[in-house]
This record gives sequence, C-alpha cells and structure tokens, in this order.
Amino acid sequence: MENSKIREIAQQYETPLYIYDKKKIESNYNELKASIFPGARLFYSMKANPLVGICQIFKNLQAGIETASMGEMYVALQAGFLPENIIFTSPGKTREELKYALAKKIKLINIESFREAQMISEIAKELGIIAKIGIRVNPAVCYSNAKIKMTGVSSQFGIEEEQLTQEFFDKISKLENLEIQGIQIYMGTQLLLAEDIVKNTEYAMKLAVSLSERYGFKLRYLNVGGGFGVKYFKNETPLDFVELKEKMNELHKQLNDSLKDTEVIFESGRFLMANTGEFVTKVLYTKESKGQKYVVCDGGSNFHSSAAFLGRFVRNNFPLHTIPEGEQLTEATVCGPLCTPLDVIGQKVSINSDIDENHLVVIEMSGAYGYTYSPCRFLSHEQPYEILVDGEEIKVLRNRSNAQEYMNGQNIL
Repeated sequence: MENSKIREIAQQYETPLYIYDKKKIESNYNELKASIFPGARLFYSMKANPLVGICQIFKNLQAGIETASMGEMYVALQAGFLPENIIFTSPGKTREELKYALAKKIKLINIESFREAQMISEIAKELGIIAKIGIRVNPAVCYSNAKIKMTGVSSQFGIEEEQLTQEFFDKISKLENLEIQGIQIYMGTQLLLAEDIVKNTEYAMKLAVSLSERYGFKLRYLNVGGGFGVKYFKNETPLDFVELKEKMNELHKQLNDSLKDTEVIFESGRFLMANTGEFVTKVLYTKESKGQKYVVCDGGSNFHSSAAFLGRFVRNNFPLHTIPEGEQLTEATVCGPLCTPLDVIGQKVSINSDIDENHLVVIEMSGAYGYTYSPCRFLSHEQPYEILVDGEEIKVLRNRSNAQEYMNGQNIL
C-alpha cells in the first residue's frame, strides 16, 4: 500500500491499527483457486483472521469456510455463509460446540478421535438428525519441508493412520445417527515448494481412496488441507504458482477417475490473508541504551505477537518500513509499550536514521495471524482499529475499544 494512503488512514484514525486491502484479498483467492486441483473447492481457514467483514469478502467470492470453535461458527453465519458451506475442525470440541454445529446443520464435522464420534452420535440422536462427519487422519509420513509439520509426528491432531483398521470402522459403523462422508488430512503449514504441496496432496488422495475401498464407505468428501506458504523473510523463495498449477493438472489427470464422485476441498488462511494487511504503529520516542538505539512505539506484541516471535525458539524480523522512510539508515530495535523485554517487533533492523516522534513504523505481511493471534489483553491497552481499503473507500472493520470495555463481564466485589 502507498505510504501516502497509510499516512492518511493513520491521521484519520488513531494508531496502532491494522489496514487490509480488499483487492489484494480477492486477487490472492483467484490466484490460488486457479492453481489447485481442477474442480476442487477452496475454503477460507478463518483462524487466520476471523473479522466478520473479512469473512464476508470470502463469502462473496463463493468460498467455503473452515471454523475451529463455536465463536467462529457464529461469526461465519453472521457473515452470511450458508450452513452447508461451513466445516468444523478442532482437536478439543466441547459438547456445547458439537450441539451448536449439529443444530445449525453445518456441512460437516471433522472428528479427531473415536470418543468425539461417540459424542456426536449421542447428540445427533437427541436432536433426531443424521450427523455427517469426516475422519481427520494423522498419516504415518509427511512429504514436505513444512515449517510446522502436522502429520507423521506425535500430535493431538487426528486419528493415527495405523489405527484406521477394520476394528475401528466396525466400531464407527455401530454408532447411531452418524454418517461418514470422507477424510480430512492436513499435513503441514507454510509450504513454499510446489512439489511438497503436490506430494502431500497425492498421498492424501491415494490414502483416502484406499481407506474408502478397503472399509466400504463412500468417499463423498476429501479435505486435503493446504499449507500454502508465503515469503516472509529474505532467505525464502515465494511459492511458484505456475509450477503448482502444472503439477496439480498432472495429478488431476492421474487421479480424477478415482475422485469423480468426491468433493475435493483445499483450505487456506495464511496465503489468502498474509500480504493483504499491514500493522501501523506510531513512534512515541527514541532512546539509547548501552550503545543500542531503541524505537518505542504505541503498539507492540500485544497486538502483533507474530512479529515479536512470541513462543518461537528462533526469532526473525517481519519486513517493515518507516514513514518517512529516510535516505540514511541506522540499526535500531523497535519495541512496543509493554512491561516486558519480549515486546520487540523489530530486532536490530535497518531503519531511517532520522526516525523520531510521530513517525510511523509499518509491519508488512500482517494480514494473517496478527491481531487474532496476539495477547491483546496484556496490560489492558485500548484495542486497535482494523480498517479495510476498498478501492477509494475506507471502511472500519473493527472500532477502537476504550478502557471501560475491559470491565465487560467483570464484577466488582
């Protein structure tokens, strides 16, 4: 986004704030949709950014939506998604959430354990309906260089491939008011090699077809996840979508006959949203400490924990720039207003040597896992605006909060 536009929005609304670009969201969706297995559907993984306004954009693009809680299901419905376009995947679903999903008649629940299937069966019987489920599988292998591997390792996610035996399916078949629709497999996230994505997809497809043939259920649904990565850092290479499309077309020729009666689904959150958003924070002052320059801002890890790499053993820096950018650069550490040394959103980065009070620091690649992933309650700062740029229009997706709102739900003794 142009610096002039960012400055205009920052002047109109208070910092810190998030700014999202609608046209970029639509472009990302169309690029990815054109590059996946021909005929497959693309679902938005709303955990990446659960704003109802963002979800509305994907609804208007004819995407489905993947949810992971009752709150997300509620927001998806408020955004206008029809229940038949909502799926529910999470390793720790409560009875209340399952009842909500079944009562709303969402498309499908991906189960993570046999006990979960039992709970769904019990609730479906109470409601007098047939519950549709997908079985989330934790495959024995993972063909990828995923930053976070979701399969082939010990995990709370899914049912082990080795446990999917005749005995398992016999037990499932005895549960009342339950119908197996198919399989869900999510093998990893932040994949930047097209070859890895295609290998994982091929493995998932062949495994699902094999399981359906071996154990006699019709494969109506196959969710092969996604994991489509984005380039955050200098040493990374962007995902090659020309190669991805070519290899997916080859895979389609190979496996389409086996899947002609199957609805194939891909999911994405990070790729669809990451490069569509920027986090903007204002410089409060600069200071020197033992030879190191610090730039102290009004927003930090409380609103963007990903940029601070909270919970990561190895940190890096999100791409960032300042407004004004300046011609001469200096090394500085950019931090927020929190009472913790972990509140660093740019460690020893090269920035404008003349950076000063009221200048802006812009953290790029912030559309996914930014505010939603952050410990925003820590130190009770007012919550930031979230703004959408829609062509020439500027729309408020979430208002700035005030201090009084921190008292909501609390009781004074």
